[in-house]
Amino acid sequence: MNYVVRPGDTLNSIAARFGVSVSELIRVNRLTPPYLVYPGQTLYIPVTPEPRPPRPDANLERRVERLERQVERLQTRVNRLDEQVEDLNRRIRQPR
Repeated sequence: MNYVVRPGDTLNSIAARFGVSVSELIRVNRLTPPYLVYPGQTLYIPVTPEPRPPRPDANLERRVERLERQVERLQTRVNRLDEQVEDLNRRIRQPR
């Protein structure tokens, strides 16, 4: 795609805006040192097709699986705590 340089633009700011490296901008536009750009100059921006976002279902599935594992770990901890409470209650109720 082509981009017309605006006042205040630098190679760094243009590269960051479009997600390309400065060296790639220099290479594809055949810029020479001192690598200055000026307002009104047209630069070619090499853009790659945006990757398709992952299916929401896949992301949701991973999140649900992670939450299920967390629930299992928490349930195990709760069960252990219940056992400890029962043990303490037994000790308290035992006659001395």
